[in-house]
Amino acid sequence: MPIHVVYPKVSLELSSGRIARWMVAEGETVRQGQVLFEIDNDKAAVEVEAPASGVIRDLVGSEIEVEVGADVARIYAEGEAAGDAKAPAAALDMPVVEAKATTPAAVKHNGHGRHPNPTPLARRIARENGISLEGIHGTGPGGRIQKTDVVTRIGDARRPVAAESAETLNAVWLRKGEGLPVVLLHGFSADLNNWRGMFAGARVDWPALAIDLPAHGRSSSAVPENLDRMAECVEATLAAAQVGPLVLAGHSFGGALAARLASRGQLDIRGLCLISPAGLGPAINGAFVEGVLRARRSESLKPWLELLAHDPSVISPAFVQATVLQREDDGLTEAMRAFADRFSPDGTQAVSIRNDLARLLCPVRVLFGRQDRILPFAATAGLPGNVGLHALDNCGHVPHLEYPELVMKILGEIRRSA
Repeated sequence: MPIHVVYPKVSLELSSGRIARWMVAEGETVRQGQVLFEIDNDKAAVEVEAPASGVIRDLVGSEIEVEVGADVARIYAEGEAAGDAKAPAAALDMPVVEAKATTPAAVKHNGHGRHPNPTPLARRIARENGISLEGIHGTGPGGRIQKTDVVTRIGDARRPVAAESAETLNAVWLRKGEGLPVVLLHGFSADLNNWRGMFAGARVDWPALAIDLPAHGRSSSAVPENLDRMAECVEATLAAAQVGPLVLAGHSFGGALAARLASRGQLDIRGLCLISPAGLGPAINGAFVEGVLRARRSESLKPWLELLAHDPSVISPAFVQATVLQREDDGLTEAMRAFADRFSPDGTQAVSIRNDLARLLCPVRVLFGRQDRILPFAATAGLPGNVGLHALDNCGHVPHLEYPELVMKILGEIRRSA
């Protein structure tokens, strides 16, 4: 029987609420204790954790009003078929999620008197958008800073003129936290959810923003004419999100884009982590590119997707199913095909980042699997001396999924040294 995840009671006054954001996707494998979703209001910031491990399904939408105690998801054991019954958890004597709310920080004092204490939601929005709470006049009780006060300040902030003409992309904060954010750029035929596996079970205290590339995920299907135009879209997206200094990480094509962004000098990038980056040479597994776009069913997609990893078991059924759903979207698939035709025509990488890397002054780490079957490890030969290479044995094209703890450790080191 599946484990029912219910909407918790987070306030004595409220009998219903809305989910602010899901931290996991339909069909994803979750671990007990992993944060599933967030609830935001001006009294508490609540993270709801998984009561058990398994495959999460039947997620309700984040814009729907949900009654306290109502089902919002179910967790199935590996291999367990999803059922149609919608009986409440209590009737089935199923475990109920214990939600833990963060308590408002104590009001601070100094020699000049009391300072208004921002609500948890106001503090989170300010942090994620790089907005200082200093000088904001709170409109809440006792001058407390609320969500509307911070949103007003964000609207007043000036954006760089160069970024306003570029199209913004879909972006999601995968993790909240303090300090220097990590911005994540996925590779070809993936989307921002590709990073969630790296964070599964990990406890990090820094913010992470993931972006869907053009022609991928929920971003526009239009394909930029070159890498610089795509970089402008990322720059506009980060300007809209009010992201200041940052660490940039990119996988595969996202790695090439990250290198170009760093070399353009329009962003305050304090460190760069390139995971199996494209653009180091002309060779690419063209059969993989064509196969992953052509295949439509899990049976035909699975063999192609298993080329991504040295150990095929890394490619989970949820990973395959997510790709199947992409292929069912004809518009998205055609956009990806146009993307591939532009940046890897005739089975050749048309983008080079070697000159970009050579001129960088910030710390640069490259992680590359020796058994990569999509981009050849041999392309790492002759990297500029300012680039540190982590050559990973028994590793394919997705080190962030094959060795997530190592990649997270390296990202932490880059942040600390920035």
